[in-house]
Amino acid sequence: MDQLYTQLKNYGKVKIDEPMSKHTSYKIGGPAKYFVVVEDVNKFIELLKYLDGEGERYMILGGGSNVLVKDERYDGVIVQIRDQNIIIKDQIVEASAGCPTVRIAQESIKAGLTGFEWGVGVPGTIGGAVRGNAGAMGSDMSKTVTKVEVYRDGEVFELHNEDCTFGYRDSVFKHDGGVIVRVWLKLEKGENKDLQKKALMYMDQRNKTQPKGNSSGCIFKNVECNMMNAELLKNIPAEFVERGFIPAGWLIDQCGLKGYRVGNAEVSEMHGNFIVNLGGATAEDILSIVDRIKEDVYTKFSINLEEEIFII
Repeated sequence: MDQLYTQLKNYGKVKIDEPMSKHTSYKIGGPAKYFVVVEDVNKFIELLKYLDGEGERYMILGGGSNVLVKDERYDGVIVQIRDQNIIIKDQIVEASAGCPTVRIAQESIKAGLTGFEWGVGVPGTIGGAVRGNAGAMGSDMSKTVTKVEVYRDGEVFELHNEDCTFGYRDSVFKHDGGVIVRVWLKLEKGENKDLQKKALMYMDQRNKTQPKGNSSGCIFKNVECNMMNAELLKNIPAEFVERGFIPAGWLIDQCGLKGYRVGNAEVSEMHGNFIVNLGGATAEDILSIVDRIKEDVYTKFSINLEEEIFII
């Protein structure tokens, strides 16, 4: 085996030419030259320092949701952090970046804390959720994050909420703001019975409106009305304008694209902002549909849709 493989084994489990289709919710993705699973957050930091020091190409994979890995071989190292440590003290929840968002929501509910019930239906890891300012049911990460431990350029430091530059499905971490290592959430005290009821309601709502099967969640961001001029808004229902967002799924539906298919990928009949892998779809199939959707929505509404998914 080569020297890099030998070094990587010091930090976690290493696989060569591992298909990323095994590690993404889409069940799509070509092989990574090296795939490293790290189960300790401190080893994770050490590995990032090593890779940067050696000038190696690498990417971080969270829970594999909200991401599309291309069909070609990734000529570098893909790192997945699986440290699932959670510490709850008073109203503060501390979690490693690799901890599943669902688990954090469940543990906070058990502890009688409110503010993160919506996380019970959100796939992926808390690191990925903070990076993309994930949200549901009218809330998002920006409302609960108090601080984040970050790795960048060989250094580890903390950023407080206001330093994270949270925006709609956006944060500083999407713009070379570093790699999230740990997250601290500040929640409020609540009644466990009420929290459980609210979490079940959120799950029920999610199950009724989102398709089952292999997907990566919403493909596109909803459109912020304050980014559009008044003339364009004339063709948009008043309820969306009042809310401040135009659902991407509605725009796609208006273009008649539900059920549109390329290869084994299809725009969901249930929700237009989901592209589903029917079995054996390729990243190229997905990207072809993405291009068609963007083209049709722009032609009909003069709106440029922006991808929410992360493409590797």
